Amino acid sequence: MSAPYLVFAGLFLIGLVVRDVYESLKKAGRIDTKDRLLFAVVFTSMCVMWISWFAMGPLDPTRFPVPGTLRMIGLGAVVLGFGLALGGMWQLKGVENIDHLVTTGLFSRIRHPMYVGFILWILGWSAYQGAVATSALGVLGILSVLWWRHLEETALLSSYGSVYAEYRARTWF
Repeated sequence: MSAPYLVFAGLFLIGLVVRDVYESLKKAGRIDTKDRLLFAVVFTSMCVMWISWFAMGPLDPTRFPVPGTLRMIGLGAVVLGFGLALGGMWQLKGVENIDHLVTTGLFSRIRHPMYVGFILWILGWSAYQGAVATSALGVLGILSVLWWRHLEETALLSSYGSVYAEYRARTWF
């Protein structure tokens, strides 16, 4: 494996670990989520993680030829993922310390459009690139996204009770 690939893979994994630790500490009540410096570190780490993800695919040492149709489906998933992630972020007007339940727009159908977007990025980019080693790392990324979702669902259910339970029953993911 090339050094650049290993660097990007390492940055991707570090980004996952930073976010997983942050979410675990947040759940345990051991950090101040309003700390701007901490947020800047976590947000920057997430940006580096996603930039690394997209840099890894073309450098993957174990690429295989992907039929044109599958490549286009993968690219479409990436574009749709970007739309969902950015649309969800825009609609929430942030990514942390949201003090109200959003159930309109994208959130009227999908509870976590940003997480769905992240998963689509991972699956779509791997398919588009035919990147085997990157796909294996993507599994870790998807598992982390599912963990973040679980923690968020638990917190929202605790904060909003039956209102959130009803919302969850009528929406996907």
